[in-house]
Amino acid sequence: MLKNLFSKPIELTVGEQVLQFSSISDFEFSLTGRTSVPSKKIISLVKLSLDELRKEAKTIKDTEKKFVYILSKSIEKPETINRALREMDAKIFSQDHSWRLIIAALHNGDDELNAFRRIALVKYMQYLSSRQEIIKHLYSEKKKHNQLSSPLNDVETGIDLKDTLILDSTMFEPLSGNKQSAEMEKMPKGENVTIRMKPNLEIDVVLSRHQCKIVSSGSSSKFVDQAGRSYELKTGKNLIGRDSKSDIVLDPNFRDISRMHLLIEADESNTLYLTDLSAHGTYIPIKYLESHTF
Repeated sequence: MLKNLFSKPIELTVGEQVLQFSSISDFEFSLTGRTSVPSKKIISLVKLSLDELRKEAKTIKDTEKKFVYILSKSIEKPETINRALREMDAKIFSQDHSWRLIIAALHNGDDELNAFRRIALVKYMQYLSSRQEIIKHLYSEKKKHNQLSSPLNDVETGIDLKDTLILDSTMFEPLSGNKQSAEMEKMPKGENVTIRMKPNLEIDVVLSRHQCKIVSSGSSSKFVDQAGRSYELKTGKNLIGRDSKSDIVLDPNFRDISRMHLLIEADESNTLYLTDLSAHGTYIPIKYLESHTF
């Protein structure tokens, strides 16, 4: 259970352990170490077949979609995350790093714990991303090995090419060969990155592998997509992605762009708050990630 948020340190009981946190930052820091994949899980993944790896990847992708929807909605209405987590089947969360127990413990308490719930969900999504990266690597290596050892093609071996795209479409280095690659870095999924825009400032933003920009015109900013189309960023929430309901709709043919890929919140001082919600990542200059805030 979780005890009072401000009158004394927060206590979270995970199994037989009682963990104490003096602040939200302490809680966030404690979960950061749980975003890696335990060695036992890696060993179990190594034993999976190509078909099993594809199924595992699809399950993670479907789960991430649910979490992205919850996070996106909670940004606008923070109170919704409490009910959303309570309504989810606990089995959707892995038992690795006691994640299932942590989420269950967060069911105790009212809306004052919503910030903790959001942090837990973001960190769990980062854990899923770590797991997905390992799956992609294993899938790629096993596929190469199978192709070398067997003359049969994918169709002859019964592999569903549509499902294969779930993994194949993400097997690239988005910034590979790009002269700016040394200056760009992937945003942490679900975490808020603050950028204070100055007049005439231009910032490169890579959505998956598509080069875009954010350009300041003084008191406001614009998002420029890969085709050079410019969109004024309104004060408040600006959702960018393939979904037709997005504020800025990108080319629906770009399958590596998520339906809800990047959220940009702008305030009246032209400060932008960027949140990556995507499957394939958003990349910005490293300097903006050196001291990002949640």
